[in-house]
Amino acid sequence: MSRQQEQKGFFKTLFSKWWAWALVPVACIALIFTAAIISFGLTPESVKEVRSQKLEVQEKLDKSEARLEKVESSLEQTKSALKDAQAKLADSEGKVKKAESASNDKKEASKKDSEALESKLAKSESSLKETKGDLKETKDKLNSANAKVTELTKQLKEANDQVAKAKDEVKTANAKAEEAKAETEKALAKAKETPAPAKEEPVKEEPKKETASSGSFHNPVLDLNPTNVASTIKSNAEQRWKDDYQMQDYEVQQQTSAYNQLKNVAVDSEVKQTQMENALSRWGYDFEMVQYEYNEQMNAYNN
Repeated sequence: MSRQQEQKGFFKTLFSKWWAWALVPVACIALIFTAAIISFGLTPESVKEVRSQKLEVQEKLDKSEARLEKVESSLEQTKSALKDAQAKLADSEGKVKKAESASNDKKEASKKDSEALESKLAKSESSLKETKGDLKETKDKLNSANAKVTELTKQLKEANDQVAKAKDEVKTANAKAEEAKAETEKALAKAKETPAPAKEEPVKEEPKKETASSGSFHNPVLDLNPTNVASTIKSNAEQRWKDDYQMQDYEVQQQTSAYNQLKNVAVDSEVKQTQMENALSRWGYDFEMVQYEYNEQMNAYNN
């Protein structure tokens, strides 16, 4: 049985007794008597205190109601803020899902990029190996080129030594030319001092001397066989510049050009013929040096 049913059964049992009904008037009298005592016991001051307490309680109650209203208002605001927060949370969850989706996409893209980079790295390593091989080959070629440069430097030094020696010889020849020039000037001065024969006309004799002198001198370079000259120039270039075909071609061109220029020199005096013969005897088929020495000698003579 429940508690309510037990209480109903108790009251039914109680009111079914006769003495229970007899106690009702007694209880009423006691209640009236108690109210009378209370009414006589209360004084005006106590009434004021009760009223004051009532007012205080009422004020507290009003304040409590105001606070309750504030709390309810705050609760409403909190509920509204909670709804906004829930909406923002839902929005944030949506953004998080989108971000997760984007992150997954980026991960997939990064994975693909990583695979592509690994492939490129493998290709780069292969290319690096090939480059190292090419670099080694280039170093070998560079070492070979350095060896050639060293050899060419040595040959250039030898050529410079020969040029210096030739310059010394040219200086010596210039000194001799100066002496010859001085002797020639003395001879010319002496010839001027000697009186000419009265019967001879100077105008007629002078062209005869020029004709005889111009016909008696010749260019010794023209006596050389052009075929022998060409073969000798080529042979000398091959011996001087072994395995360097570019320098061989250059040497042949320079020597041939000097030879052709020497052939065109007009040898119309004994000095020119002598200097040309001396240069040829000293330098042979090295026509660049022949041309250099001849030009230096003639410049010294003319000065």
